[in-house]
Amino acid sequence: MYKLSPSDFAYTWVDCKHCYYQKIKNGVALPSIGIPGVFMKMNSLLKNTLVGMNLKDVNSELPSGKIKVAEGFLKSKPIPSATDCFISGRFDFLSLLDDGTYSVIDFKISDPKEDKVQKYATQLHAYKFALENPIEGSPIKVSKMGIVAISPQAIEYPKDDVIFKTKPIWYEVPEDMDSFYNVMSEVSKLLNGPEPPITESCKWCEYRMCFVKSKEKQEDIPF
Repeated sequence: MYKLSPSDFAYTWVDCKHCYYQKIKNGVALPSIGIPGVFMKMNSLLKNTLVGMNLKDVNSELPSGKIKVAEGFLKSKPIPSATDCFISGRFDFLSLLDDGTYSVIDFKISDPKEDKVQKYATQLHAYKFALENPIEGSPIKVSKMGIVAISPQAIEYPKDDVIFKTKPIWYEVPEDMDSFYNVMSEVSKLLNGPEPPITESCKWCEYRMCFVKSKEKQEDIPF
């Protein structure tokens, strides 16, 4: 069984099939890049203040519902279109909507454009599948998915304080489970096939190749 992390779908899966194969099949993960401390603190403050709030108080375009969980863990049953794979990881926020269903929303301290948000579609659908098909516990219905982008737009200096101001922007990701299952089928096919070639545009592949020692050929040895 292959454990698939939702966060890998937005970048590693899209950017380089060789790196994705190496991580899932052989356990060779990409080096982690340290997040600057100021962003870690901003993210922590964000999570601590949002739990318990109504989504509409964050952005009026969001559906009405209370934010219940921050950084929850999930693990799914096998995926129907890829029965040798399951989803395991953690999500940003889970909100209980007024109609009794739930929303899964990722908050990004960045400035993503509309076209780039679609990179997160598979990741959000992976959350939805795992929450609706958990290996343990009761399933829940996820009816809304999306990204809230938070990027400082202005700065003020009232008295001795410094205040960064921003307007959270909501990008909804429409539900398309058929596309998600198709991607999962492609993932399973990749993992059960031969090792894919390195991607020429991938800097991590280029980095790894710098440490590959060339093998001496028997006919090159003079004795």
